[in-house]
Amino acid sequence: MEGYVVVRAHGLKSRLLRKVDYEQIVSGEKEINTFRDYLLISDKDTLEEKLEKIYRVYISRISPLAEASPELSPFIFALLDRLEFENLKIHLRYMLGYARPVIYYPYGRHFGPAKISSIKTEASVWEALAEKGILSIECPKFTTELVAEREAFLDVLYYAYLLRQLEETKLSKSEKSELRETVKSEASIYMAYWEKVLNPQIVEKLVEHFKLDIRPAQIDMEGESTTDLLRAISETIMRQIIARVEAKHFITLPYVYAFNFYARLEAQNLEKIILGKTIGLPSDILLRSLVYLE
Repeated sequence: MEGYVVVRAHGLKSRLLRKVDYEQIVSGEKEINTFRDYLLISDKDTLEEKLEKIYRVYISRISPLAEASPELSPFIFALLDRLEFENLKIHLRYMLGYARPVIYYPYGRHFGPAKISSIKTEASVWEALAEKGILSIECPKFTTELVAEREAFLDVLYYAYLLRQLEETKLSKSEKSELRETVKSEASIYMAYWEKVLNPQIVEKLVEHFKLDIRPAQIDMEGESTTDLLRAISETIMRQIIARVEAKHFITLPYVYAFNFYARLEAQNLEKIILGKTIGLPSDILLRSLVYLE
C-alpha cells in the first residue's frame, strides 16, 4: 500500500504549478482558473471564497493519500493538521486585535473553523487542544504578552504532535528514523526564525517544555520583514531538506512528506498572489515573495 500511495503522490506532483505559471498569473496573461485543478474559482468569488477553493485543492491532494492506507494515515493526516494549528494562530491574532477580517483555512479534523471561531479566550484555546489530546502536558507560563510567543508555542507543539503521530505510523525503522530527523531538521529552521523574532531564551524554554531534541538551525536569513523571513525559511527547507528527501526516497513514505511540502507551497504562493493583487501590490514585488518549485 505504501507503494501505491507514493505512486499517487508522484502523479499529483506532476500537476503542480511552475515558475512560468505563476508569472503568467501575476501578469494577467492567465487566470488561476485556467489551470485544471482550479477550474472552480470564479472572478465573481469573494476573496474568502477564492482562498477557500485554493486550499481545498491542497486538501484534496493529501487527504486521499491518507485515506488509502490506514497504516500510514496517522502521519499523513498530521501533515494536513498543520492547517488547524495555523487557524489557531489566526484566531489568537484576532482575539488580541491583530487580524481583521479573519479568514480561516477550510479544514478541521479535530476542530474546524466554526469551532475555533467560537473560542472567546486564550485559555480556551489551550483547553481545546488538551481536550483533543494534542496538548498532552501543561501549557507553559508565557514570558511575554506577545502573540508571537503563542505562535512559536503552537509551532513547537505542532512538531511535537507530528513526531508523536510518526511513532504511531507503521513503517520500517529506517524510514521512521529518516522522517524523524527530517521533521526535527525542519523544526530547527522554524526555531531559528522564532529566535530572530523573539528572545532566544524564550524559544529555548518552549522547546525544552516538550523535551524535544531540537536546536535552532545556524542559518542566515536575509530581510527584516515577516514576509522575507518566511520566504527564506521555505527556500531553506526546500533546498536543504525536501530536495534531499525527494531524491533519496523516491518510492517510500518520505517522498509523500516532500510532496506535501510542495503542494502546500503552491497553495501559499496562490494565496500571496490573490492577496497581493487585492491590495494592488506591484508585479515585481509580488513575484519576489513567491517560492518556486525546483
